[in-house]
Amino acid sequence: MTRPRNRLSRIRLATALSGIVMTIVLPLSGAPAAHAGPASCVPFGTAQIPPGVPSTGDRTGLTTFAEYTGKQAPSRVDLRTEKTQFNRFWEFALTDAGTLVTRPRPPRSAADSRWRTVPLPSCLRGRLVAISLDDDELVGVDREGWIYTMDNVTQSPLLWNWTSAWGAMLWTGPGRKLPDDRRGGWALSVTSPSDNRAYLDIAGRVHPSGQAKMTMIPALTGDGSRITYADPWLPNDDSYEIGSPLGGRFQSVALSAAGSTTFVVNRYGDMFTRTFDFDSSGSDSVFFRYSWDPQTGKPSATNLTVEAFDRSTAAVQLPAPDWTRQPKIPGEITSAITVISTGPGPEKRELRVEGRSNGRTGFWHKDLHASTWTFTPTGSTLQGRLLENSPGDRSAETLAPEKPWNLSASLPSRSALVDGQTLIDIGIPYSVIDPRMLDEVGLTAAPSGYRLSVSSFDPAVTTRPATVTTPDGHRIPVLLHTADGMRMTPGHVGLTRTPRHLVGAVEIPREAFANRDRDPELRRFVDTWMRGKSIAPITLSATTTDLVVR
Repeated sequence: MTRPRNRLSRIRLATALSGIVMTIVLPLSGAPAAHAGPASCVPFGTAQIPPGVPSTGDRTGLTTFAEYTGKQAPSRVDLRTEKTQFNRFWEFALTDAGTLVTRPRPPRSAADSRWRTVPLPSCLRGRLVAISLDDDELVGVDREGWIYTMDNVTQSPLLWNWTSAWGAMLWTGPGRKLPDDRRGGWALSVTSPSDNRAYLDIAGRVHPSGQAKMTMIPALTGDGSRITYADPWLPNDDSYEIGSPLGGRFQSVALSAAGSTTFVVNRYGDMFTRTFDFDSSGSDSVFFRYSWDPQTGKPSATNLTVEAFDRSTAAVQLPAPDWTRQPKIPGEITSAITVISTGPGPEKRELRVEGRSNGRTGFWHKDLHASTWTFTPTGSTLQGRLLENSPGDRSAETLAPEKPWNLSASLPSRSALVDGQTLIDIGIPYSVIDPRMLDEVGLTAAPSGYRLSVSSFDPAVTTRPATVTTPDGHRIPVLLHTADGMRMTPGHVGLTRTPRHLVGAVEIPREAFANRDRDPELRRFVDTWMRGKSIAPITLSATTTDLVVR
């Protein structure tokens, strides 16, 4: 059977595939199951209605807050920790008694330097034990780990309001807990259309962040090599992850996040950053348009709607950008690390790490892509744990074991009616279509004779080496890129006997592709299965024992 080549065939195929999508999406609108949950007095708030109003920093209403007369508020706030937070307009601190206090940033008068008590809903008073802030949202966490979101914290205090809701569908879920009881191992990250506005894909091309917001809470889980993330629009489970550095094996002891940029450090002071979100990484084909092909010559869209529907503009080029190793700090450091957004635009971030220099306490800091660190003394008491900051790289000493899953699958014949490229070309939400569903509705694919094999497969990792075996046994080294599929019901951690859907691509490494004429088997594979290109989209379904590729 040949691939559809005319408009009518594509319309019929799109209609059939849309039926598959609807069988997945429609059941998701049912009421969530009852369960023990967070405090019940704040079931709804404006955070659930993104994107909110543009940031103003308006201070109207602040004087209605009572002045804080206790002794636990800090004299200055330079770092984002579980007790101290700040954005462009406000500073917050949480006392041991669970009192939340605030003051303007920067102060315009002596009165602005005084802390004031933020009125909390009755069910949250004295209940919060940790906070995190980014952009226009602040989250508080109670002793049981339940998350509460305060919205509009780039606005007048009159507009601040809370919700305990979190999770699918569309931030109407009954609430979410942090996955792990770990100090300094989680943070709120928000990318909004009014503050950050844009992000970069792997080719360095600018893309609008969307009319809503990219909100998530990445958190170190287990031995620190897993970075799970809670997204208020996704199911409340621990199945979604940002694959950690060094093939998903790097064990972090602290994490910070801002504007979709995650910052981690191990116990020896080795640091990495990565800008990653569910939406920008290839998983949200409902609202975002992606491509594995270079978008050379295409302009960036002015907004997400144009980008989604106007194919003359550049799609988000995949795979998602990987981790960047940050330079070592030439001095003492602690586990109190911070990343902040410094203004509208992509990659405008500042890194801060608490530490000491020449016996003085303070923090090291630099722009995200700068090569050297600068120290600012503060005289403040250290909040984090001192790390053994070795002058050389010791990241190889903090690696978790490899994943146990070694998988292999037949690559589909190129005469199949539907494959990964077809799903992208038609423009339906393909990240919800598991290839096993295609088989169930009769859209099967014969084997091509080529076989894809991957060792120690970690579904959270974006890129890993793999091998294609030709019909006569020749082995071709390739790269296998993946991104999680979209799940609207709770899933499982890693791989299980239940199929896990991913989208992805097979890529010939650059040098091998450039020299393919020297290898007849590689040249044949490129000309036939790869359709003459260096990268070919696929859709995958994986369990602990088998892999299906289309």
